[in-house]
Amino acid sequence: GLVHENMYRFTGWRFMTVGRSLERALGMASLLASLAQDEAPDGALDLAVEVGDSAMSHRRRYTVSTSRETVIDLLGLDTMNPRSVLYQLAEIRQQIEFLPGAMVNGQMSDLSRAVLKAHNGIAVRTPEEFDSAALLACRDDVGGISDLLTAAYLR
Repeated sequence: GLVHENMYRFTGWRFMTVGRSLERALGMASLLASLAQDEAPDGALDLAVEVGDSAMSHRRRYTVSTSRETVIDLLGLDTMNPRSVLYQLAEIRQQIEFLPGAMVNGQMSDLSRAVLKAHNGIAVRTPEEFDSAALLACRDDVGGISDLLTAAYLR
């Protein structure tokens, strides 16, 4: 955290930011796929909110106890919650635009295209549509973004 806050906002900082966002998006998508499924044990949704450090936000935003829809909305689809998958994908998308090679001859790179596709693929979903299969697909998309980032910059 200290290194991140004190770094000059150049390429190295962007890679660190993208890496952190990839880890958070991947982790949250996996967590939600496990804890928000129908077969999850009692208390799993409350655990997801706690792990997502969003208990106070959930209480403030929803006047009801946790439900699958409220948890998916807050931790999957909320553009204002820094713990949500969609927030992290938006952060990745923003930082990727500043990396060298984000545009190739006026066209988006494969990496930029994959990030946009993953972001838009969940941005248009409702909590009811964001089931475990969709969460696992999102997790796989984030893993694919990581692979493309590695191929484009770290080989």
